[in-house]
Amino acid sequence: MNTPTVVTPDREVALAQGLARHVIQSGTMGCYVEPAGASLNHLFFLRVKGRDWVGRKTLQRDAHQRLHLSSVLTPFMLLGPLVQWQWSNEGVSIYFRTATLAEKTKAFDTALALSDSEVNFPFPLCDDSNQEAVCPDEFWQCNEVLATQLNADEAHFRDHCVQLLKTMPMKGQVIYDPACSTGEFISHLARELTDYRFLASDRSASMIAYAKNRHVTSPVEFRLLDSSDAAICGIQCDVLILRFLNAEVLTRSDAHTAFRSLVHCVKPGGNLLIFGHTPVLIPVPWLAQQYHLHLLSSVAARSGQTELFQFYRLLVPTS
Repeated sequence: MNTPTVVTPDREVALAQGLARHVIQSGTMGCYVEPAGASLNHLFFLRVKGRDWVGRKTLQRDAHQRLHLSSVLTPFMLLGPLVQWQWSNEGVSIYFRTATLAEKTKAFDTALALSDSEVNFPFPLCDDSNQEAVCPDEFWQCNEVLATQLNADEAHFRDHCVQLLKTMPMKGQVIYDPACSTGEFISHLARELTDYRFLASDRSASMIAYAKNRHVTSPVEFRLLDSSDAAICGIQCDVLILRFLNAEVLTRSDAHTAFRSLVHCVKPGGNLLIFGHTPVLIPVPWLAQQYHLHLLSSVAARSGQTELFQFYRLLVPTS
């Protein structure tokens, strides 16, 4: 058995530079310790063919070579097939089978090909009082800096949504984004998918004002509306985009409540698409069973890229 590896306070940069060198030594088993604290939310499990692999999200370099966190996962972030994990005062000890990069890449490829594969982040981001950390309302007061960051973080989601929706010809049907923030996401879809109708809302007055100003020529109808009121207001759609049931945006409890409310907005035969820059909080397979929805897929990747990101597609049955 390898000696457990406890990373240093500057672990984020160190892990980004060489995760494998930190956690894999000689032998058939490895042990990685994630200290108690905010970084626990970077641990994830990848379910492939009924088997769990364990991984740890690390910083990545953007187009300007700056280190940042992304929702995109790479094979490099996998530790290996999970053997056992234990909680102690030191944090979480992860025991795993060591694996080569080729084996990790194959696990990613297999996961993408199978509909029952899933990425799960079991630990929430917590604040100093050990409660789920949620951005305060003032964080969502829109400005150019925030808008630029939010838009950059979702580029891969926009591209994937366009490609997916192009395979689902539904001329004249409604795509609804109930937490549209800057409006860039839904407006991008509107530019690429001209046969659909588009509706977007947000509870932040500053976000809606920004979206209307920024996308003045867009065919999207923007409304100031709390997502919890959408079903009560009679909103019905064929595609529901849920990209806010995520860590740092809501608590798990609030994310459950929001899903239960918004699922009633989708017409029979319609689709729900669930994803986001931070981990999805709700147990999608379980909720799919509760609401008799068909879970068509749970992960996705950009064309030609060896990667994975959470992306749930659910279908509302017609009867």
